[in-house]
Amino acid sequence: MKRWAVTGFAMLAGLLVTAPLALAHHSTSMYDRGAPLTIEANVVEFRWVNPHSYLTVVETAADEPKTWSIEMSSPGVLTRSGWSKRTFNPGDRITLKFGPLRDGALGGIFLEATLADGAVMTYSTELPTE
Repeated sequence: MKRWAVTGFAMLAGLLVTAPLALAHHSTSMYDRGAPLTIEANVVEFRWVNPHSYLTVVETAADEPKTWSIEMSSPGVLTRSGWSKRTFNPGDRITLKFGPLRDGALGGIFLEATLADGAVMTYSTELPTE
């Protein structure tokens, strides 16, 4: 009985130590969703990888081209929202809306994109209720 109590205590202590780390990993506080930017851009690369997909674009309307790195959700979340690894291809022209990094670096969190054919791409992190 004593052995089980020690094991249970050790497991509880481990959970209490690691839970805040997991929550901190998923913070998006470094992005300013309250002041979104919208840019015209050309896709350079779309990385369909876990735990987060990334979109690299070059802003086309800027005086000097700016390369932005945009964080997205996981391929699983994107797939449930109707995306595929071919949603964006190098050279695609898009209108991109994102929450920029608060420190002014050329990065952000994806909010939506309008493709050349007019399709608006968004995603939800909510799981289906069906």
